[in-house]
Amino acid sequence: MNYYYLVERDKLQLSWAVTLLRKPLPKRTRSPALPPVLYRFLGPVTEGEMALKSEYAGVACKTCGRCDDDAIFDMGFCDPVTIRFKYDFGYTDDRVFAISQKLLNVLCEARVRGFETKPLGSSGWHAMRVTDRVDCDEKVMELIGPFCSECGRADRIPGAFTKLDQVALPSHSNAIFTTKKGWAKPFRDRDTFLTEDVVKLLKNAGIRGGWCNRLWTREEVCMMDEMAKRGKKWKPPGSIVTL
Repeated sequence: MNYYYLVERDKLQLSWAVTLLRKPLPKRTRSPALPPVLYRFLGPVTEGEMALKSEYAGVACKTCGRCDDDAIFDMGFCDPVTIRFKYDFGYTDDRVFAISQKLLNVLCEARVRGFETKPLGSSGWHAMRVTDRVDCDEKVMELIGPFCSECGRADRIPGAFTKLDQVALPSHSNAIFTTKKGWAKPFRDRDTFLTEDVVKLLKNAGIRGGWCNRLWTREEVCMMDEMAKRGKKWKPPGSIVTL
């Protein structure tokens, strides 16, 4: 069986679940001399001063303001919630993984294992937390300071799980899984992994919102390294499934 990690599409508009817009900024003025498509490449613009909802203040670091995703999920989500995704899944700009009712129905009907959800207020969307967690090679993530004096979180954490031998694999199929270890990255604590049958399920159900990259085998990594030495770029064929 193959295993994949989930990647979301870039967002054109901002979404929030646990923060509030305290002080809006003036809307960006669009020049009539510039084509509208240019603003799509510029991406979403900060809409103003954001602040964590008061009910979550107790789980935020008093120094750097960052929160643990699990602590936020345990508390649940209340209105107002703003979800502006045009697809079926994605991370809000305050680090909550949101899925549509359609995606939730597909996962539940197929009895996919390894996750739980909570409603995102009255938005019609749901927050997902992956509960099937495995060991991993923690050295994949590089911790770069300065480090928060209170919670110890790193300023930057580059790195990505791309190889099969970097994560322990679940003992069952039809599953969503992630790592036991989490990192307070700007957009999420953990990566989301899928077994091959779940990837096919999402593809056949017409779920949209990103793509799935297959974790590479040791042989494939050796081949990529060998081709790189020859000055050629090569990646295993069929290793990306677009959603």
